[in-house]
Amino acid sequence: MTSAMLLKFKKYWDGVHILIGVASIFDPRYKMRLVKFFIPLIYGEEASTKIQEVRSNCYDLFQDYKSKLSAPHDSLASSSSEVTSFTQGDRLSSFDRFVASTGATVEKRSELDMYLEEDLLPRTPSFDNLSWWKTNGLKFPTLQKMARDLLAIPVSSVASESAFTTSGRLISPHRSRLHPTTLEALMCARTWLWNDLNGLTSTADQVSCPTLLDEEDEPNSSGLSQL
Repeated sequence: MTSAMLLKFKKYWDGVHILIGVASIFDPRYKMRLVKFFIPLIYGEEASTKIQEVRSNCYDLFQDYKSKLSAPHDSLASSSSEVTSFTQGDRLSSFDRFVASTGATVEKRSELDMYLEEDLLPRTPSFDNLSWWKTNGLKFPTLQKMARDLLAIPVSSVASESAFTTSGRLISPHRSRLHPTTLEALMCARTWLWNDLNGLTSTADQVSCPTLLDEEDEPNSSGLSQL
């Protein structure tokens, strides 16, 4: 690998490997196992550092989501305790007091710890990851919100302008002196070829489609006629 390719490799992966790793954790078929499998193949000796970086960022993100959701959860808990205090006739009120008294002594694990400690699900092609998180929201409410936000992010380093325009890919700093006729021929040929492959082209569309040169000739021709 040349130095230029190595620089491009590091620029790309150093920016997205954390996002890819964290997003793969939210697939119950892979979790951290996929991170531990692929990162050594990519980074070699630096794999342990990169794996720890992905794990720490995932836990930091979890704590951030948990802190944002703790305020309404605390208010709900306080209101539920008030309701329990007024319903003295409930047969399970003693059970509620038992749970409240023993809850402080039991070491509570986070949702993320419990999720990562569970066994992996079978890797089947028909598995729907979004449906799984939808049905497991009561068990992992914080993780469900994280999965909803993270799994919706497209993993790409391509700028939005490059994704929706073709001129930037044809005219570059090393190829900036193309004649307008050549540039138009390249752009039109690319569109016609893709339409032909997709079965969307027709001779009438090609003939009736105005070109950039036609639009430039219209005001010039009108000006010459006036002269």
